[in-house]
Amino acid sequence: MDYDPFLLLNTTTVFENASTFSEFTQNLRPVRPELGFRDAGLQCELRNLDSVYNGKGERVLLRSGTKFHVERDQEPEAHQSALVRTQFWDRQGDQETIELEVRSPHMKAALKSVIPEFQNAAIDLKHITIRGEPRCLFHYRHELFAFGVSLDFNSDAQKHISFLLQYMQQELNTEIYSWTVMVELELMSFPWGGNPSLDFAGLWMAFKPGDLIYLASSESTDRVAKVVEFRSMSMSCKCRDPRYTRSHHWSIAVDLIDYDGQRFGYRKCSMSIQYYEGYRPLKDLALVPLQYHPDQDKIRRAHIAQGIKFVHLQGRHQLYHTGAARTLGEDWDSTSVGNKDSFPIKTTRINGRVVIDCKSFGEARPAHAIGLSTRQLKFNPKDCSSADFTGDQLMICHYQVVGFALNEKKWGFFNVECLNEIEYDDNAFTSSLMLRPRIKKMILSLVKVHNNEHVKFDDIISGKGRGMIFLLHGEPGVGKTLTAESIADHCKKPLLRIDASVLGTSAALVDRRLTASLELAEKWKCIALLDNADIFLEQRGSSNLERNSLISVFLRVLEYYQGILFLTTNRVEAFDQAFKSHIHLAIHFPKLDFASRRSIWETFLSAASDNDFRLLAASGALDKFALVELNGRQIKNVVRIARARAESEGEQLTKEFVDEALDAMRAFDEEMDRVSGRPSERDDEVDGLRNAKRRRIGM
Repeated sequence: MDYDPFLLLNTTTVFENASTFSEFTQNLRPVRPELGFRDAGLQCELRNLDSVYNGKGERVLLRSGTKFHVERDQEPEAHQSALVRTQFWDRQGDQETIELEVRSPHMKAALKSVIPEFQNAAIDLKHITIRGEPRCLFHYRHELFAFGVSLDFNSDAQKHISFLLQYMQQELNTEIYSWTVMVELELMSFPWGGNPSLDFAGLWMAFKPGDLIYLASSESTDRVAKVVEFRSMSMSCKCRDPRYTRSHHWSIAVDLIDYDGQRFGYRKCSMSIQYYEGYRPLKDLALVPLQYHPDQDKIRRAHIAQGIKFVHLQGRHQLYHTGAARTLGEDWDSTSVGNKDSFPIKTTRINGRVVIDCKSFGEARPAHAIGLSTRQLKFNPKDCSSADFTGDQLMICHYQVVGFALNEKKWGFFNVECLNEIEYDDNAFTSSLMLRPRIKKMILSLVKVHNNEHVKFDDIISGKGRGMIFLLHGEPGVGKTLTAESIADHCKKPLLRIDASVLGTSAALVDRRLTASLELAEKWKCIALLDNADIFLEQRGSSNLERNSLISVFLRVLEYYQGILFLTTNRVEAFDQAFKSHIHLAIHFPKLDFASRRSIWETFLSAASDNDFRLLAASGALDKFALVELNGRQIKNVVRIARARAESEGEQLTKEFVDEALDAMRAFDEEMDRVSGRPSERDDEVDGLRNAKRRRIGM
């Protein structure tokens, strides 16, 4: 838009003929105020300057329409002007940007009062500079108009605010016309709010700093709906060449509220809106200003509830997650050379228990720690509840919390709406676990006493010997793992499984990874379970120094571990004698007898179908099944196969389906014995299967 060197003041103010800003802009024609303000030093005028490159390649200031070189701060006329507008030109003569320097003390006071961006401006010491389009004047036009109305009528201050609004009207004449016709008139014309629309270039008018923005969910990208607070936006490229406009996009800076493990605060994020042709309804944008969304009330209620849940989830919690989550890979998964971030994020489905702990997450994965901005909340962010947050603040709370997936053994980001309280299985320990009642009571007593702060046992050396180590030994499938799982549920504690296969083969690696896992177990007061710990428990010898180092490291870690640890092994005969003094309770799990097997059959069959279980029990089939010498894991697999077969046929779980699964298991065992070329280790079990089959056919 072309400008005269001076924008002059009308003799009448905008407030005499209009009661609102919308009424003032109804004619939508450029306004050029005429001269009418005569006070020196506070002249209500616009001074236009150009910043260009001279022949030496240096930037110089010129008065618009002249070739005279001026210094902005040394030109008396410019110093007296209320507004100084400078256009910056590049070496090719194309316009780069525009700066508006607000020098009027009345205008600066108004901007400081109504525009948050300038609330901390030292207007007595420096001027306010607005770069690019005067978007802030448009966004706060109603507030500026109300500020002017509140001033003494026709006072110098009111005239300056009038001049500022007139400047904005002239500078953004085309944009204001588009806004009035496509948004304001649309909203006024229809009771339901119409369908306000904007073109891509004018999209900034719909986004006012501090407004809430809604980002809809997307099934194709696993994106979750969220609400954020708008801060600013910028165009990726300002060229108007039609060959490149399709690649343009708006970069949008937003804030949300997050938690870094110690305090709540604002966190910066960036989003984008891609270029589109013509006018598009605001409700159809990728990022929708919430006030223009047809379901804004429903969105508000849902996200306030989600925000309350987010605030309550801070600290440490054990919960159950169902749905997609973003998990971090382990450090040894990365193969990138020189890559500082060796924990790639992947979206995966997590259906299981998680421990929410933002502080420990930041310590374990500092590259992904939650970083908060310097913008402060208006309450103590370390000691607060959801009652301290406003409704808008609750709405922009993050939709994810960070924690650790216990089954997958991975850190990750978990959706708040996918987290629920855990339904603990108290019957697993009291009923399903095939262990003598006296032993159960002993285990339970030791676990409970260990958590009692008044009952502490220390070694002579402080910090040693405070742990509680259980050794469970016996054949596979007799209940060793179930013991740790069921006591964890009974005591409502997290169960942290430690996989010996991923701890490594070198002493240094095992030390680092095992220590890290047990540190988490201590923090979260977990039941730690190291299944199949044979490699760490075997007798040391002089021929394998590397394995000796592993065992020595393991012994040292156990000495200083202060939590509860269950070790399981199938080979107690190879037990290293040095471990005896570290084990608080060793429990032998004998081979399952008839009664134990029958009880396990009852447990799994009743879990599959109560009705089918009753029919099988009434027919006497349970006793026949229990005659077959299987361990608990094998019984579970047989029931799973039989149930799958019954469901695929659309029938009840009958004895025939169970027999079919038993025969399949027997055939597999016989084939394995034949291929291995060694005598069967399950001759008694196979005989039991054969005898059971003979009884079924009446032989």
